[in-house]
Amino acid sequence: MRTHSFAFTFFCAATTVVASSSHNFEARNVHARHLIHARQPPIEKRCKTRTESESTSSTFADDSVQSSSSTTHSVTPTSTSTSAQASASSSGSGLLSVVSTCGAIGATLDITSQSGPNGNIYWINCGLSDDGWNPVYVNISQIIVKDLNTALQDSSTPFSACSSYIDKFNQYGEELNVPPIFIASFAMQESSCNPATVGGGGEEGLMQLTPDKCTDAPNGDCQDVDYNIYTGAKYFSDLLDSNDGDLFLSVGSYNGWYKGMTYADATAAASSDCCRCQQNLDYLHQFFNGWIQNYDPYANDLGVYHNLDVCGSD
Repeated sequence: MRTHSFAFTFFCAATTVVASSSHNFEARNVHARHLIHARQPPIEKRCKTRTESESTSSTFADDSVQSSSSTTHSVTPTSTSTSAQASASSSGSGLLSVVSTCGAIGATLDITSQSGPNGNIYWINCGLSDDGWNPVYVNISQIIVKDLNTALQDSSTPFSACSSYIDKFNQYGEELNVPPIFIASFAMQESSCNPATVGGGGEEGLMQLTPDKCTDAPNGDCQDVDYNIYTGAKYFSDLLDSNDGDLFLSVGSYNGWYKGMTYADATAAASSDCCRCQQNLDYLHQFFNGWIQNYDPYANDLGVYHNLDVCGSD
């Protein structure tokens, strides 16, 4: 049994007042309705293809992107009053504060192409360009995160695309002790909340379930919304358990990341016939400083690697 304490940040679209609260989910009471099969790492990456105009708004030379991830990348906020970026932790700072084993966290209230309330992209991707990815331990109670239902009150929320599934996100979030906005964020990151999405590796539905997780789908329909959301959320919940609450590792694992993964490992498929089998190296920054901040990382071009751009629209 696992109980998580969450620091949720509530905000209104018309103000930049920062507030904080914590929420303790009740212990799980999971109904054994769906058999979850182990995922085979690493697998294909799903990511929205950026337009040409988007891909030119934040360009980094290959050597700068692949520079040592252990190098301190400290980003200075340009403003502390931007409502879209305002967030709050249990300490009230609005910035992630943990013991770091990888230099400066580089967290900023402003969300930029490479930083945000949960740290700088190079810090989150610690070790990627050196001996392999070795994420700093962060748990759910420490992360800066918005409340999904409050986020939906913002007219600019990216989660309007998921409006038909909010009840399911809340239901399974409570049941599995996962913040509902995490489940919604996976759905947005993986499929833009389109239940008919099919990935190049056969992944299906809102949560882009791999074929091994679809064997118990009702009538063989892995795109069944209830089954798809529950199974994806349960898989992530199990990852948190198996990783002792290591949040960066668990979210990365959902997308096929693994400890020791290098830049070369993640991009090896770029020249293959399955270009999108690469790991999206901007994934964690987009998730932690984009979606769970109620901020669209696609519309705002978050990231510095953009390694899937070479795949085009295929």
